[in-house]
Amino acid sequence: MANVECFRKLMKSLIVCSKVAGVEMWTAPGKFPPASYYVSFHITVYFASTVWTLRKYIDDPIHMMKVLITLGTAVQLYIKFFVGHSKAQEINLFTALDQEVLQRYQNGSEEETAVLRRTGRILWLVYRMISASYIFLAVAFGMYPAFYCFATGKVMLLFLYELPFCDCSSSLGYAVTICFQINLLAIGVLGAILSDFVFFMYAMYAMARADISIVHLGELENMLNDPTKNEIRTAEIRRKWIQCMHDHQRSTSFFTMIEHIFGLICLTQVASATFSICDAMLLVLLTDWYPTYSYLYVMFVQLSGFFLIGHLVELKNDAIYNKVISMPRYKLPVKEQKEFRFLMSRQQNPMMLTAYGFHPMNFEVYMSVLKRLYQFFVMIMQYVG
Repeated sequence: MANVECFRKLMKSLIVCSKVAGVEMWTAPGKFPPASYYVSFHITVYFASTVWTLRKYIDDPIHMMKVLITLGTAVQLYIKFFVGHSKAQEINLFTALDQEVLQRYQNGSEEETAVLRRTGRILWLVYRMISASYIFLAVAFGMYPAFYCFATGKVMLLFLYELPFCDCSSSLGYAVTICFQINLLAIGVLGAILSDFVFFMYAMYAMARADISIVHLGELENMLNDPTKNEIRTAEIRRKWIQCMHDHQRSTSFFTMIEHIFGLICLTQVASATFSICDAMLLVLLTDWYPTYSYLYVMFVQLSGFFLIGHLVELKNDAIYNKVISMPRYKLPVKEQKEFRFLMSRQQNPMMLTAYGFHPMNFEVYMSVLKRLYQFFVMIMQYVG
């Protein structure tokens, strides 16, 4: 993906997912197409059905926990659907900026094109991995009721919530409910592929922009260490310094835009995944319901992925900071030394992903979340024992 054509090829796949998921961020930003109404209808029916089922089985806590295990995923997908519509203009602008970066540097120096090639390879690899894993898990999960029926001779729903005023014990009621749930599963999988990969893609392009900034800072450092002194050299240093200042400004704006667009999604991801993992751990100890393990695995991997991206962004910002402070700034002309102070001042404010400002998405917070989950698991083990 070292050129615009490859970027557009990837975008075509994402646009197809966005049309099916009802969030046409690139083709109709800010608009509510028919697919959006269709998805909104399914979301509304899901939440209504969940409340209906919880009230119906209020005397069965285990069944209620089985119903609630999908609530975290539903909430995060709804928030991603909401953010996709409310931030569609910003996402479209960010996409245009990504293309601008590719157009500018796809025929640049060897170091610049190497950054773009590496970013492109990683994006295509991750896109295929996310798509294949999500679709495989959805198909495997969708086949579970069939395997259960074959093994026990009993029918079961794909999800355990029931549609209001629909008798799932009848053939017609079961068929209507299972068709609705399969449809919801397909929409949810495409929405998850779209939202999770878009988050990763924009984070990768922001880090690629930072890598290019580091490359230019290295070129400036080499020029400053060159003992040659003349007017031509001074003018070249001035041009390179302006380029570095522009790079740093654009890198900062990229990370700021990611925080602005995806901050609420990160907060929802952490909160909903934590809730679902706690629910799944309770079910692991109290029941032998096998779908619990798949839910636990998916939510844990998804939570870890978001924190991993945040950690990589933090490391990239640390790399920029280390490169800036290692610059031989005393060799810059007086005017550039004064401007360097502004760059240093901006670096004092760390650029990192946060969960809507509540906490940073880094490795330290991730370990803290795992520690709390482990403490919760030990506590319920002692209680059950």
